[in-house]
Amino acid sequence: MEPLNALQTLIFMSVVVEALAAIFHRFISKQASELVSILVGITLCFAYKVGIFTTLGMETSYPFVDYIVSGIIIAQGSRALSQLFKVRQK
Repeated sequence: MEPLNALQTLIFMSVVVEALAAIFHRFISKQASELVSILVGITLCFAYKVGIFTTLGMETSYPFVDYIVSGIIIAQGSRALSQLFKVRQK
């Protein structure tokens, strides 16, 4: 996946997770909605095989670890993704 497409995919997934969290927050507590956000992020990463480390060009023998970490980062929002890619550009 090209870096620009990968970044767009990760940002899009982050926006989807944030939108779902806003909906869930209406019905459940803030702590529960944060947990739901993380679970949705991880689920999306597994379903679409999107991993931040793989996107950054790092190879792993355990892609599930990449998906879990990526799901957690995506759940934290686009701000975390922006900081991650700034570090990569240095």
